[in-house]
Amino acid sequence: MTQLFRFISAVILFGLFASDAAWCQSQASCPVLATLASSKLPWEKGDEHIVIWFYNQGRKTTRGIQFELFMLDAVRNRYPAAQKYVSTGETEPRKGDVVDYPTDAEKAHFGDGWANIAGVEVRVTRVMFKDDTVWVPQKGQVCKMVFMNDEYQPEMNRRLEAARKKREPQEKKN
Repeated sequence: MTQLFRFISAVILFGLFASDAAWCQSQASCPVLATLASSKLPWEKGDEHIVIWFYNQGRKTTRGIQFELFMLDAVRNRYPAAQKYVSTGETEPRKGDVVDYPTDAEKAHFGDGWANIAGVEVRVTRVMFKDDTVWVPQKGQVCKMVFMNDEYQPEMNRRLEAARKKREPQEKKN
């Protein structure tokens, strides 16, 4: 993987989303957070996928991450997803990754109601670390982020542009 790709990936995944102090304090004890997601990202051949970008803000390498999803309609009514979603593979501290899943199970679960789904709430409900320890949220703690589908592409464009601008001075030095 090229240095440029690694740099742009890092910027896109983790560093360029705005957050306020209250959000940071409430999410500080969550080892992993979703940073961008869509419940209906257009895919090849007219399909759609659920896509979750996430960041390991903890101190240990993760081995597996469980996400619980709630699908959202246009006014953010919440509907439990058909299943839990799991990301496997290692994610080092201060790094992130992206996972995608076909929407077939959700389409079947929601039936005609799938047409009304306009976003997704992503909760991190379990993390297994490389050292075989497991984290689950404490009672009353919720590690969640909410994303509306129509915000996905503009946010990706914003992150790509910010990464490009940040990378330009480094390229001029070389």
